[in-house]
Amino acid sequence: MNQLAELHVEGFRSIKEAKIELGPLNVFIGANGTGKSNLIDFFRMLNYALSRGFQSPYLTDRGPASHILHFGPRRTPVINAELKFTADRGHNFYRFSLAHVRQDDTFLFTNEEVQFHASDRPAPAAPIPVGPGGHRESGLSEQWSADEPTVRFIKRLIGRCRVYQFHDTGVSSYLRGKPFVEDNRYLRADGGNLAAVLLRLSREQPDIFQEVTRSIQAVLPWLDEFVLEPEGPEAKQVVPLRWRMTGQGDYDFVAGQLSDGSLRIIALVTLLLLPEEMLPGILIIDEPELGLHPAAENVIEGLIKHASRTCQVILSTQSSTFIDHFGADDIIVTEIEDGKSSFTRQSEERLKNWLARYTLSQIWNKNIIGGRP
Repeated sequence: MNQLAELHVEGFRSIKEAKIELGPLNVFIGANGTGKSNLIDFFRMLNYALSRGFQSPYLTDRGPASHILHFGPRRTPVINAELKFTADRGHNFYRFSLAHVRQDDTFLFTNEEVQFHASDRPAPAAPIPVGPGGHRESGLSEQWSADEPTVRFIKRLIGRCRVYQFHDTGVSSYLRGKPFVEDNRYLRADGGNLAAVLLRLSREQPDIFQEVTRSIQAVLPWLDEFVLEPEGPEAKQVVPLRWRMTGQGDYDFVAGQLSDGSLRIIALVTLLLLPEEMLPGILIIDEPELGLHPAAENVIEGLIKHASRTCQVILSTQSSTFIDHFGADDIIVTEIEDGKSSFTRQSEERLKNWLARYTLSQIWNKNIIGGRP
């Protein structure tokens, strides 16, 4: 499985400098304001950059650039980053530098390159520039960049990295909307095409659809079945998320009649049980436990471990009870001191004496590993 093995970031928000080693499953824990969300936003920035959306909407919505630089442009004029991916034949690197432009408070890519180091070679190949330097959008977003094999490979890996956050469950949220039936290639980051994805699974992979339904029923036993019926003109059909309650088979409920927590559970379970071809290569979830009952946490934890066998998983949490079903080797503690975030991976070996007496959540609550919840 291709995966992101190492991430090195300098100057991004609260991250002055951090080098983080990553495995198949990575659970970032820490109190509010320690930098977990900033790390996830770094991946979100990559998503926008790859789709030629770095200047807008990313910087427009989350900037300006001076607010993204660590303590502003006077202290940190440049963001530097390196991503190291492991593959069957060796390591692939993607590096970039973002320099602050004072006139319009934005960024330029002053350096952007990829590099390949074959496993059977003592030294890596020469770096390959991506873009001329001084470009406003990532060179990876340009059509011509797909002509070079290493660039194409890196572009595919980063393109399969997706950040999910199902926090917006308001009455007008995308999660409660009616997606087009054909919008079903993968589950969108905001869950806005949830009903279309469920419809596709019911038609093409009924075994997985039944597993999704059973897993949801383990947490929401009153949900009997989904009713996924396309409506509207044939060329522009949409599908609402309808469902039936156990014992009330003569009445169809709609998504607007689901509680916020129930809607999040349905979206999370669907995401984590997607077949391999519909999953991203790197699955990033921000606070999946938000608003969930403890019984639902147990189900979601098990499904996260299940998904990590197929794709790399990165998630953040500040729930102490949520981490007990993971191993110490999966845990990365996030802390902040003097405005600088740090990330420390734990290990079963280092904590074995503590783990003989306490659970991971108890160790965390005792502040033995830092990042007190």
